Amino acid sequence: MTFRKDDFGQIYTTEGLAAALVMVGVLLFIMQSISLVTPQTGMTTDMKLYQKTADMLVCMDNPGGDNSSILKAAVAGWGGSPATISSVTPPGDTNISLLDTMLASNFTSNPASSDIAYELDIHYNDGTTNHDVPVIIHGKPADSSVVSSRLVTINRGDVNSTFWATKNRYPQVVEVRLSSWYL
Repeated sequence: MTFRKDDFGQIYTTEGLAAALVMVGVLLFIMQSISLVTPQTGMTTDMKLYQKTADMLVCMDNPGGDNSSILKAAVAGWGGSPATISSVTPPGDTNISLLDTMLASNFTSNPASSDIAYELDIHYNDGTTNHDVPVIIHGKPADSSVVSSRLVTINRGDVNSTFWATKNRYPQVVEVRLSSWYL
């Protein structure tokens, strides 16, 4: 088989077209695999707020030197009474008040975050009924609020209040829900 001088031009054209199709395919694959989020859209700000809320719960549930976390100590020492809008935290409950102080300092540590409100609820089961009790209230959650939760296990040796002692259900798994929203 003999080639003429003109045949090489067709081969180069076909090769170039195939390379171009491969490049367009790769570009299309890359563009579909990444999500482009324009800065400061509602979705982006909600994601940032959710991540901050979740991170705060994780940090407060990090065990210290005595293998107890701040979150666990607050829940184990909770007296069982709910907060009201007028009292923010249950009256006389120093454990929950300490938790509120820590949350407030974390939410307001950044000047851009000073317009964030939050609410903390404790969800537990007493053997027959599920209870959802607000223990920190800083306003009413907005429609755009984000919620992060953390499970805390209370054992017999962790109890610091008569409320949990009268329940006498160990281990007691308690869900702590932190809702936050922009004002």
